[in-house]
Amino acid sequence: MKKFVLILFLIITTLYSNPNPKRLSFDDVQGKSPFKYTSLNILTWVPNENIYITRIKNTFLKVDLMNSDTSIFLTEEDFKLKNKAIVVSKGKTEQAPWRDNFSPRTFWFDSKGEKILFFSDKEKIWRRSFYASYYVMDLKTKKIQSVSKNNKKLRNTKFSPDGKYVSYVREDNNIYVYDLIKFKEKRITNNGSKTILNGHLGWVYEEEFGSFDGYRWSPDSKNIAYWEENQSNVPIFSMFDEMSLYPKIKEIRYPKAGEENPTMSIFVINIKKGNRKKMDIGDNFDTYYPWIKWKSNKLLKVMKMNRLQNRWDFLNLDITNGKSNFGLSESDSNGWVELHRNYNFLNNGRIVWMSERSGWYHIYIHSDDGKLIKQVTNGKWEVKQILKIDEEIQKIYFTANKESVFETNFYSVNFDGTELTLLANEPGSHSIKVLPQGGAFIDSYSSLRSPSKHLLKDMDGNIIRIINETDKSQFELYDWSYPEIIHFKSTDGSTKLDGIITYPPDYKKGERYPVIVHGYGMPGTQIVSNRWGSTWNQYLVQQGYIVFSMDARGMSGRGEAFKNLSYGDMSKYLAKDNAAGVQYLVNKGIVDPDRVGAWGWSGGGYFTGLMLTKNAHLFDVGVSVAPVMDFRLYDSIYTERSMGLPQNNKDGYDSTSVLSYVDRFKGKLLVIHGTGDDNVHSQNTTWLVEEFIKHDKQLDIFYYPNRPHGMSGGNARKNLYRKMIDYFNVNLKSRPLIERRN
Repeated sequence: MKKFVLILFLIITTLYSNPNPKRLSFDDVQGKSPFKYTSLNILTWVPNENIYITRIKNTFLKVDLMNSDTSIFLTEEDFKLKNKAIVVSKGKTEQAPWRDNFSPRTFWFDSKGEKILFFSDKEKIWRRSFYASYYVMDLKTKKIQSVSKNNKKLRNTKFSPDGKYVSYVREDNNIYVYDLIKFKEKRITNNGSKTILNGHLGWVYEEEFGSFDGYRWSPDSKNIAYWEENQSNVPIFSMFDEMSLYPKIKEIRYPKAGEENPTMSIFVINIKKGNRKKMDIGDNFDTYYPWIKWKSNKLLKVMKMNRLQNRWDFLNLDITNGKSNFGLSESDSNGWVELHRNYNFLNNGRIVWMSERSGWYHIYIHSDDGKLIKQVTNGKWEVKQILKIDEEIQKIYFTANKESVFETNFYSVNFDGTELTLLANEPGSHSIKVLPQGGAFIDSYSSLRSPSKHLLKDMDGNIIRIINETDKSQFELYDWSYPEIIHFKSTDGSTKLDGIITYPPDYKKGERYPVIVHGYGMPGTQIVSNRWGSTWNQYLVQQGYIVFSMDARGMSGRGEAFKNLSYGDMSKYLAKDNAAGVQYLVNKGIVDPDRVGAWGWSGGGYFTGLMLTKNAHLFDVGVSVAPVMDFRLYDSIYTERSMGLPQNNKDGYDSTSVLSYVDRFKGKLLVIHGTGDDNVHSQNTTWLVEEFIKHDKQLDIFYYPNRPHGMSGGNARKNLYRKMIDYFNVNLKSRPLIERRN
């Protein structure tokens, strides 16, 4: 009987397997993809409802998840303004300035869900910030109102909490408030200039603290708290646009490691009276203020962080007198503290937050003055994010890697630490969205062997229904290779390290293959995870390469002590551990020791440069995209977080620099950079070239004119990836580059 079942299984497998699987073409992975991935495409949630807005082509739909109902919210017709007019003042209209078929990509509701705010004529500033023209639509009448008479180049635009005003920052770096009923604009700051930014954060705060919006409305809509950023002493970095007959210069106030930062002041201004009050935040030299939140109409919470980013304190600011006192604090004497923004203020005045003080990220409850009430979770695993707190039933909902360092799962726990419950038990990495009004959550997850799936579950983790899922069969039409997670020892012989490997679909055991190591490895990051991988990796393995990545010491997910090993010298364990990973694959007879490649972008570009120089005894060919080559050239906030000041850590900066190891280089390296990269300046590549000249070494360079860090624009990204695969095919796959090593 068992023999019969086995034969039957083999017959069915043969019948339903794909005898002639296709191979991915370059256009499949860098052009029009043949694959359809499911997504939720949540643009915004309707206020006070468990309903979200999504967009299908030029139609906005209302999706009621709980009742499984979808209806039309707005259509293209609502935005067709030919022969129509918009309201610009009381009783006056003007012709709309945009094209007939304009349709916004996104919008924001007022607090009551009666109006939406949307924009046109978007003009990018930096990575996240932009200028635009803004409009308000009354959802009942469909009438559209211009935000101010001079509706051009506005930024950080938002409704007041009561929906009566729209506020914004103009090019003059002052904050304005527009009365939507009286059609009147009021400037509420007046000292804005090229170096004084009111309500708008400069480049380094935007890039490293994740926000350019520099002001907050009070809950009662009477006051605005805002940052005043003084950039006067921040050095200027100049970039050149050489695509015009005479090059144009673009200047950025960009503080590099060890250089002078912007200084911050916090003000509160009453929008009707116009009087502003400076808050007492103490000495603001070499200090960061990355976070502000209104706790009540009279009380502000402000985070104050030292320049080394190894300590922060909450300041409680009374806006009636501007005075402050200290509350909760966090410090790390051996590394840095993260700005995770998981600070939740309960109605009873207590704070639920995350801290690494036990050596692992866990949930704590403290009093407002910083006194410990309860450590809620504990163990050798990390909480990732607090997503919801239900004060009525005293329960916290959060994501963590408790089941596996390679997975993110969803849990609930009582305030007292009891009844820790797994709510998403499917294998893989989960992304969770709790519905705004509670009652259910959206569980989006994937694994190395299963593409994305989206489930609606109740708060006990029971499946209500499948929202949608990606069809796996479309990938099985191709010669698909599923990645595997592997484990090996570091050079110390005791530390366990983790990697992820993808084999060519026709891999033959005992045969050695060229390997491409895709790396990043910046402090506090993680690469190896149980989630669906990239089609680019699939293309590489179908070209005959093994693709390998790993988490070195200094990366995240494994506790504070593991992460802090990168402090003071990013290169130390990044180089050692990746060498151990490659050597492990060589010793296993999997990888050809004379055909070892690497590639990466940004921090991965740095990784690639480091592998081809410091690890030149192992690595032969690299493609480094938009790399940092010396962290003295990168910004202050990011670099100093894990490296300290270059004035105090010369040896660490020298050890971290790729420039220090150019004399070891013996392979082939292609460095790609955009000349318009405001994040990692192409100056990094220029300094590398100079070092190669000094050592009489050869280097391949390719510049993309005026392209930013992501190399977007025109055909740049497709051209880049084609250049990359051609470079590996010629220099890595076809033949060894250097004499075989013993």
